[in-house]
Formats: sequence, C-alpha cells, structure tokens
Amino acid sequence: MSEIKWIKITTDIFDDEKICLIDALPDPDAILVIWFKILTLAGKHNSNGLLMMTDKVHYTDEMLATIFRRPLNTVRMAIGVFEQFGMIEIIDGIISLPNWEKHQNVDGMEKIKEQTRNRVAKYRKKQKNLALGNVTGNVTVTDGNALEEDKDKNKNRLDKDKNKKRITTTSSG
Repeated sequence: MSEIKWIKITTDIFDDEKICLIDALPDPDAILVIWFKILTLAGKHNSNGLLMMTDKVHYTDEMLATIFRRPLNTVRMAIGVFEQFGMIEIIDGIISLPNWEKHQNVDGMEKIKEQTRNRVAKYRKKQKNLALGNVTGNVTVTDGNALEEDKDKNKNRLDKDKNKKRITTTSSG
C-alpha cells in the first residue's frame, strides 16, 4: 500500500489511562517513544495497522530495535506493555494495532485514494488525447458584444457632439 504522511494523535493523549499507566513505569519516555514510532511505522507502510515490512515479511523485535535505534530489551519490554494494555496484538508473530482507525482516518484515506484515482484517470485521458492529436481545451467562447457596444456608444457620442457644434455655430452666427 502507499505511504501516508500522517497519523492522528489527539491532544488529550497524555490523559489516556494507558498512557498514564505507562508514565508510572520505569523508563516511560523510552516506552512512549517506541509507541509513537510503532504508530508512525504503521502509518508509513499503511497496511491497516499491521507492522509489515513487505507483504510477506513482518517486523521482528530485533528489526524494530534496529529501526527505532533502541536497545532490544527496551523494545521487548515496551512491546510486552503494549500487548498487556491491549494497544497491540501479536498474531503468528505479526504485530497488529487493533484500534488502527483511532490513529488513522480510514474513511478519509479512502476518499483521498478515490480522488487520486479520478485525478490520475483524467490526466491519463488528457495525455492520450494529446498523443492522438485530439487537443481541445475547455475554453469558453464569448461573443465580442462589448466591443460592438463600445463602437456604437462612441459613434452616438460623436454624432451628439457634431449636432451640438452645429447648433452652437448656427445660433451664434
């Protein structure tokens, strides 16, 4: 799946009771950093909350420790906490985020994908028409009425001016 550049984090995340419980544990900052790294990794690969490097390769604890640049024991401890608190599930060795919709606007992503599909289809159609020589733009043609009206107004004004001059010269003479 394609990479998404954002995840949802609510402003009250640090009021969440699971986060408060993590704050009471030893080394809470490292655990929370790992949590955010897991969320961003899941968003980056956009596999519906599964931590998968490819379609066939899932991340191991060792891989995560390397990627997150954290000690393996810290990563394992954090994963154990997240699993205990129901923040992740591990099924057949694959780490899954059960509430992924909470962290990712799944409906919004589908809307973006649909808009992108439509935009790409429109672009490809345009490119195909250009290649075939069927070039037509969406140009709106309007009549040049304004120019004709201006000419008529100018002519009428000139005629009035001539009439005024005639009246002025005949009355003064």
